[in-house]
Order: sequence, then C-alpha cells, then structure tokens
Amino acid sequence: MTDLIIQNAHLATHKTLVNILITDQHIARIEEIADDNANSQDSQSNPAAASYDAQGNFVCGGFYDSHIHLDKACILDRCTIEQENLEEAVEETGKAKEAFTEADVYARASRVIEIARKKGTVGLRTFVETDQKTELRSFESIKRARDTYAFAIDIEICAFAQSGLTRACP
Repeated sequence: MTDLIIQNAHLATHKTLVNILITDQHIARIEEIADDNANSQDSQSNPAAASYDAQGNFVCGGFYDSHIHLDKACILDRCTIEQENLEEAVEETGKAKEAFTEADVYARASRVIEIARKKGTVGLRTFVETDQKTELRSFESIKRARDTYAFAIDIEICAFAQSGLTRACP
C-alpha cells in the first residue's frame, strides 16, 4: 500500500510531470502523468494515502554535508580576527572553547541544524572536539542535538582529540 504520493513533481529525468509513490519510506514507483491528469491511478484507488502537491516544482534527493563542526558553529563573534590565518583561527577558537557550556553548544548546533534542514540537508557528519578545554561537554551536547533532530536529519558524530592528547602527555 502506498503511504505517500507526491503529485505533479518535476524530475530532471522526465519530460513530463510525475507522481512519486512512496511505500515504507522508499520510492515504490514513478508515474508520468498527462498534462490534463494530475492524479495517478494509484492515488485514485488509494484514498488513504497522504498526498502532497509539488505544483510542478523540481524534486530531488536531499543533501548530505560530510564535514561540519557543530560544536564550533556560530562563534565568530567571540573571536578577534586580525591576521586572518589558520594559526590565529586555531588560537581564537581555543580561547572561545574555554567558555563552551552544554547549553551553549546545543543552542548553536540546533540553530545550524535548523538552517540545514530548511535548505534540504538530510544528513551530516559533524566533528566534535574532546579535549581538556571542553572535556565531553561538546560531545554530550551534540549527541543531544542528534537525538532531538533524529526525526528529520541523520547526524553522524566523529569525536576526536583535536588538541590536548598529544600535547598533554609527557
């Protein structure tokens, strides 16, 4: 049984508008439709299926961001930028990390996730620093954000010791 029908969709691979039939979260069938008939046979015989009218708009798969740092997102206002080089960026970020709280990291990460969702991102891989400055605060915050938004976006967390482990050990 079809769960969702996306009607009147424009796909790059088809010359006419199509209806996309979704079953169990997968595309079950794509039906080309005549210009004068926007309803598929399945939508007429399956009134229980939810439907969405794409109104001739382009439909494509979602985006996947493979490299983002949600723990350090939206901190530019906390950094002094003068030299505009990597060394300065690392130093300024290190200073800002000292003030990170779980609530702060969660709020900033959530803001970026909301923006990503609205732009069509369906998955992202975030790198999260675990070091002496942040301990596990950032990691715990990002796990919480991942769980909060699990209904809408897949978030893969890569925890790493960006600084600290190799420098802190004698």
